[in-house]
Amino acid sequence: MTEPSEIQTGESHPALLKPAGPNLGVSPPRGGAGPRRGMFSSLRHRNFRRYWIGLFLSNIGSWMQTVAQGWLVLRLSDSAFVLGLVTFGGSLPALVLAPFAGVAADRYDRRALLLATQSVQMVSALLLAAGTFWGFATVPLVAALAVASGVANAYTTPSHHSLFLDLVGPEDLINAISLNSMQFNLSRVIGPMIAGFAIAFFGEAGCFLLNAFSFVAILVPLALLPPMRPARGPARGAWADLLIGLRFALRDRLLPPLLVICMGLAVFGTPAVTLAYARRLLDVGPRGLGGMLSAVGVGAVATALFLAWLGDFEKKGLTVLVASWAFGLSLAGLAFSRHYALSLGFLALLGGAMMSSSSLINTLMQKRAPAVLRGRVISLYALAWSGFVPLGNLQAGAVAERFGAAASLWVGAGGIAATILVVRIVRAIPPGAA
Repeated sequence: MTEPSEIQTGESHPALLKPAGPNLGVSPPRGGAGPRRGMFSSLRHRNFRRYWIGLFLSNIGSWMQTVAQGWLVLRLSDSAFVLGLVTFGGSLPALVLAPFAGVAADRYDRRALLLATQSVQMVSALLLAAGTFWGFATVPLVAALAVASGVANAYTTPSHHSLFLDLVGPEDLINAISLNSMQFNLSRVIGPMIAGFAIAFFGEAGCFLLNAFSFVAILVPLALLPPMRPARGPARGAWADLLIGLRFALRDRLLPPLLVICMGLAVFGTPAVTLAYARRLLDVGPRGLGGMLSAVGVGAVATALFLAWLGDFEKKGLTVLVASWAFGLSLAGLAFSRHYALSLGFLALLGGAMMSSSSLINTLMQKRAPAVLRGRVISLYALAWSGFVPLGNLQAGAVAERFGAAASLWVGAGGIAATILVVRIVRAIPPGAA
């Protein structure tokens, strides 16, 4: 089932777009790193620049819809439990479909897949806007559209991340991933802020409609890209392709420990970003919670810009471990702190550690994978990072309910430390991995 040509790391992929350099698609020698190219070097590639701007505008709209959809469900049901079910329904496809989405990203035109998934999400937003405006929106309708958007988003992630290497080449890959993290965190702050005003003046329908229009910003740059033929046609079944990707990942020296670190951070670290624990510990109001959320965003954006400035630096493997330890330290600091200003500092550290660990793991996995397996490898990253967050929420909520908020944070810090130590004992990440 495994073809020799599919397990050669550093294999060149076909000329999908205008080359960004003579080594487009070819991983640099392991342990090597290119010269520093500037904080915004990936934006010099016109296709990526258009795509990045479109992503930023579209993500602002998506965060607006997230806020408005939650507000609508609460208004229709007056039940936090129902809201949780709708949210879970929207996130479930990412857990179930991520591996098959990776197969699709490797077998079909990534540009066409992204055009299709973004169109589905645009139609879902329009239906929500119409249902809210004309009064036929119900909880089952909102839930069904949330699931449809979740399916589209599950198939978006591997193609979206795999596209970066096609657009900028390996020398600007970490810069592109870092700037992508920066725009995502900025949109997470801007989108909900705009949503508050939009709901007040236009109702939830206004947010849904604005989100639908925001998809134009990403559909246009995608439409301007030339067709991207896959590295290999779909000659086998999806299950066979899926098993080939899993086998490559399991046999590789670097990918398994990276995936374990990713799962550990998702289960033990990301639940703290909800800030519910900090609210209980510090007893702050809505304005204080807004400051905490901003601190996470500021830390993430500042670190993203720093990584973008560093460029394709050496010893990314060591940096992943340092960022993971910093993630655990930030949780321990939050559990210990009872002062608002000190907690803001630990939250900024948390945002920076979360952004840098996820971006560096993404970069290492993309550079490790051959072109014909890149989508499947990235789908494992998406599964490890996003698919395990619900499990983390369950364990964090259970511990907090039984032993208190501080205990939940201590368990998170201890869980991350235990994960790093297990990885170091069983299969250590090479510190010089670049």
